[in-house]
Amino acid sequence: MGSFFSGIGNFFTSFPWEGLFSVARVVFIVLDILLLVAFCFAAWKAWKFRPDLEMNFRGGIKEKKEKKALPVDRARVKNHWEKIKKDAVSAPPHSMKLGVIAADNLTDSVLQTIGLPGEHMADRLQELDLEELETIEDLWRAHKIRNQLVHTPGFEISKKEGEEMLDAYEAFLKELGALQ
Repeated sequence: MGSFFSGIGNFFTSFPWEGLFSVARVVFIVLDILLLVAFCFAAWKAWKFRPDLEMNFRGGIKEKKEKKALPVDRARVKNHWEKIKKDAVSAPPHSMKLGVIAADNLTDSVLQTIGLPGEHMADRLQELDLEELETIEDLWRAHKIRNQLVHTPGFEISKKEGEEMLDAYEAFLKELGALQ
């Protein structure tokens, strides 16, 4: 029995292990290179399927949504908007009030043009994704004040409030892509 184990011991000590390890090392290096090339190729092919992400400072990372081309005549909206702003800062005391009402009407017209359903502007605004648009809250506030201007006798706004409301409408139209 002793000669059997000594024979095995001689086998392990006399076997050319360095040569075997060298061959194994080369084989694994080649396999590593092939796997790296295969990974790079797969990543290159899969790149077009990745989600388009953007950093959001409010809530981390979210998926970008492509802005679809709006069926809005941007030149007409721009011309109408410039006229509203020019008329709103003119001399008569009610010009700011009329400017806010006109801005609300223009915004409602844009919402109708892009196909949002609803009988009134408030209905159309409720169809919008609140998380997607950063200016929606300011627009809601401006629209509510506009409703008070129209429906409450004697309700007035200051020039500063009117300018803030016009800025809210303008920011919303720009974010929507109807005004540049």
